[in-house]
Amino acid sequence: MVDFYRAFHDRHPDENGIIVADDGVSEYAYVANTGLWHREPLAGRIVLFGDEHYDRVRIGPEEVYERIGQCRPIWNQGFGAKVLRVRRLQPDAEKRTSADLGLDPARVPPLADDAWRRLPLVDDDPSPEYVSVADIWEQESEGLEWCDCGHRPLTVEPLMAIAEEVITVPVPQHLRHDDVAAILKELWGLRTVCHYFRMALETAALRVNVTVDASYELPVALAIAKDFSDRWDGCPDEELAKMRNLRDGH
Repeated sequence: MVDFYRAFHDRHPDENGIIVADDGVSEYAYVANTGLWHREPLAGRIVLFGDEHYDRVRIGPEEVYERIGQCRPIWNQGFGAKVLRVRRLQPDAEKRTSADLGLDPARVPPLADDAWRRLPLVDDDPSPEYVSVADIWEQESEGLEWCDCGHRPLTVEPLMAIAEEVITVPVPQHLRHDDVAAILKELWGLRTVCHYFRMALETAALRVNVTVDASYELPVALAIAKDFSDRWDGCPDEELAKMRNLRDGH
């Protein structure tokens, strides 16, 4: 007997809710990008949301078919990269097809066998939604917190203090793209940066500056750092390592 639920977060539109199947042993979340149901590796937590604050409503098979047809693929560059990287690398034993869960395959058309392996980790649109420098500082964080002291909005002051440490005093009126990366590396306490970090930084630059340039005026550079920090969800490879350690009991 398989029970189905619609799990949704109050910060996410209802139509983007997650569909969960519970076979009495494990829970599996449907991921539109893969066309498969993936086991949730952390009990009591919907990893697709990144936290435990979600609502859950039981639904019947007919609504499952309807909801699956409405599921939007995850495309967001930072969030999607983390989620899809982890899901792709899950062992086959942790994945289920719709037929495995008692659903009619004819009503849940699968993707081509290798389609999910070829999905891009970034949005196909090279021009993410533009956001002004002024609006950046009113923007709420959607990613991980930039410090371990609870939620605290990121302001100009800590960014300037870090810039003085890692660049020079006084901070110049133009910062290189690499300078912004150095500020963020220090802000997040990173020893090295990965491909996903660089992609996320480029996406922030596109949102704030429209183009990725070698250098930016200081207000623009700080706004790029703020936008990055509001959206950064961590390195997918590190997330995978954490999950494996939890699974292995380390």
